[in-house]
Amino acid sequence: MSKIAVINPNLSEGFTRKVGDQARSIVGAKTDIIALNPQFGPASIEGYYDEAFASVGLLSVIRDLEAAPDHIANPIGGYVVACFDDTGVDAARCLTSAPVLGLCEGALRMAAAVASRFAIVTPMPVSVRPLEHLVAKYGAASQCVVRAAGVRTLDFEGDGADAAYHALKKQAKASLTEDRSEAIVLGCAGMTDIADRLKDELGVPVIDGVSAAVKMVEAMAMLGLRTSKVGAYASPPLKTYHGMFSGFAPQS
Repeated sequence: MSKIAVINPNLSEGFTRKVGDQARSIVGAKTDIIALNPQFGPASIEGYYDEAFASVGLLSVIRDLEAAPDHIANPIGGYVVACFDDTGVDAARCLTSAPVLGLCEGALRMAAAVASRFAIVTPMPVSVRPLEHLVAKYGAASQCVVRAAGVRTLDFEGDGADAAYHALKKQAKASLTEDRSEAIVLGCAGMTDIADRLKDELGVPVIDGVSAAVKMVEAMAMLGLRTSKVGAYASPPLKTYHGMFSGFAPQS
C-alpha cells in the first residue's frame, strides 16, 4: 500500500474535498489518498502575496505528517501540492525525501506528451505572470501560453460555478484559434471537476493538474523514487529560527 498526501495550501475546505475526491477516483487500489489543508493562511491563492503566506502553512502540514507516530511504519510515499502556482514545492522538497510535485509542473509534463502547443487558462490576470515564470522554469515557454478567465478562484465553488466555467471555456476556445493551441491545461486546483466536460465540448485534450500530478507521484512512489539530498534539495543546515517561526527550525 502506497500513501500519497494531497495538500491544498489554502484554507478552502471545499477545494480540499474536491481534489481529494478526484485523486481517489484515479489512483490504483493499492494507493491510499489523504487530502488536507493547513490550519492557517489565505482562503485562496491568487498571486505572489498569497503564495508567500500559503507556503508556510504547506510546510507546517508536511512537518506534522513527517513527525507523526506512524510515519516510520507507514511513511508518506509522495506529496502533491494542490495549487497551480506550485506553492512552496522547492522548500517542501528540502523538508522530505519523498517526491513532491506541484500541479503546474505535473500538468506541463503531461501536456507536452499529447500536444506540441498548449494553453494554461487560469482564473485571474494577477496569476498570469507568475505562471509564465513557472512555464519558463519548466522549459515549456516555446510550447505554452497563459490566459486568464477573469474570474476569482473561489468562483468555481457554489452559485458562481457555472458562470466561471463559461468564462473559462471562452478563453480556452479563443486560445485554440488565436494561439493555435492544441490542448488546454486547467490552471487551478478548483477546476479539477470540469476537465471531462470541457474536453467533450472542445474536442481537444484537457489536462487537469490534480490528476496529472497525482498519477505522476503515484508512479514515483511505486518505483521507490526519492528526492535527491545532494545539492539544492538537501536538508537545511541547523540554525535558530525566531519568533513565530521558531517551530520551523531545521532538525538534526
